[in-house]
Amino acid sequence: MKAIFVAIVTLLLLLPAVPIRGQDEKVEVEITDFMGNVLLKKEMSARQAEKLEKEILNGKFSCGIKFDFGFNNYIISYGKGKVYIPLSKERSFMRLMLRPIIFNYEKGFTITKFGANYAWKGAKIGDYGTMLGRQSGVMLGFYGIHIRIRHALRPDTHIFVGGSMAIIGWNKLL
Repeated sequence: MKAIFVAIVTLLLLLPAVPIRGQDEKVEVEITDFMGNVLLKKEMSARQAEKLEKEILNGKFSCGIKFDFGFNNYIISYGKGKVYIPLSKERSFMRLMLRPIIFNYEKGFTITKFGANYAWKGAKIGDYGTMLGRQSGVMLGFYGIHIRIRHALRPDTHIFVGGSMAIIGWNKLL
């Protein structure tokens, strides 16, 4: 009799720890960066949390910023705004420019095919990235053609067609 009583009490204590089949346990997931800032806070099922953990371990989770290492990005960029190239007073050029090119467009678009060093905070479709409207960024090791059209009362117009060894893009609308 005593053994049956102990078995029933043990079963009642362990029963809440066993999930009931068909009912998925909810967990709260919080992802933070190295400084302790919360990047993602969500309530999801235990199965979804396991999938998210596998994505993070495999390097497929991005939190909106995509980055990679390799060689060569292809770029088509058109915009009205400011472009700063250190130690350069050229209006336009068609060559390799190893100096950084810093751009800040009030209006414009940038389309790039990733394949090299990049960090991108804009729309992404596979290996292609796009930015529309207000945007800024930096290109390192640009090769191709740059056309600058000056305007007296408006921001200058800039056109870049070519490639870059490294690119950083930040879409200010997102």
